[in-house]
Amino acid sequence: MDWNKKKEQELELILNNFSRLIKIHVQKFDPQRFGLDPDDITQDIKIKIWKILHNEKEIQNYPSYIRKIVNSSVIDLLRKWKREEAVLSAEKKKKVAETKNGYSDCAGNGDYLKEYVIEAMNSLIESRRRVVRLHLLGMNIEEISAFYCWSQNKTRNLLYRGLKDIKKILKKKDIHYENKWG
Repeated sequence: MDWNKKKEQELELILNNFSRLIKIHVQKFDPQRFGLDPDDITQDIKIKIWKILHNEKEIQNYPSYIRKIVNSSVIDLLRKWKREEAVLSAEKKKKVAETKNGYSDCAGNGDYLKEYVIEAMNSLIESRRRVVRLHLLGMNIEEISAFYCWSQNKTRNLLYRGLKDIKKILKKKDIHYENKWG
């Protein structure tokens, strides 16, 4: 029998016998809460098992070894996710900080409408102000909700209420801008 064919059969046997164990151990980490797909993790585990078999390593205790592979795969993917989230968060915070500095400068440029919008935005409650600020920076609801780890429904509510509040404040100052937020 061909060596590769033998290894393929061994892999198939392992996966058939231990697929339930793999699934249970992947689910104990609840990877969906981090946006990780359990099927991606399972695929990563299959690749690791295949590499081990391909390198002719003898596995003595399959359940124990598979648990170790599952744990290391999930931890590796969580670390990768955490690094990506940290980079994304740092970039968004940098963008927000740059814009905050820009807000204070706009009063001196004679653009009274910007001044009124900023004043209105700053008078909002904190949660609405934060969402509206990011929206005015060009971020969409999905990005804002991911940035603050909120649901999209909560983010959408805060944004729409914040924009409505700004519109009311501007209307009191006799500034009507229906075509923008209509």
